[in-house]
Amino acid sequence: MIDFQKKWEEDLSEGQKGERVVSEYFTKRWGLTGITFNDNSDYDFKGSKGDRTILFEVKTDRYEYFKGVNTYNMFIEISCSGKPSGILTSKAEQFVYYYPDLEEMYIIPMTELRLLCILEDLKLTEQSGDKGKTKGYLLHRNLFKDRFKVFEVKKDEELWKNKD
Repeated sequence: MIDFQKKWEEDLSEGQKGERVVSEYFTKRWGLTGITFNDNSDYDFKGSKGDRTILFEVKTDRYEYFKGVNTYNMFIEISCSGKPSGILTSKAEQFVYYYPDLEEMYIIPMTELRLLCILEDLKLTEQSGDKGKTKGYLLHRNLFKDRFKVFEVKKDEELWKNKD
């Protein structure tokens, strides 16, 4: 039987690792400063570039690695427990989908991602994650790759070492 609390804690830990990796990337490559992390659903972290503060939403995905399959899907959450969530409630300006095991990071402005989900014929999944209480769109990363900025982010093997 699945221990949902343990799985949730593991997923949270993986997500926080991804947020750190992504924030470090933006610090080193784009000169983002003043990084602070958030612990509510408004955004994951924020940083400054010049006099502008930018809010980021980060989704870290290791599903393909753990399941040993290539789905090519990004899961874009829109509701949980019957309430709007994910991209519908986030205040972030930038959405980042990070695949540590593929060493790829996909970035898109949140407004463009919302439009993409509305205008394209994406599959809506129900009964996903969090005890089957989450809904979201499946976005095929290869079909829509041209809508994202895609960057290589080398994997830190020690950070992502699996616990057996």
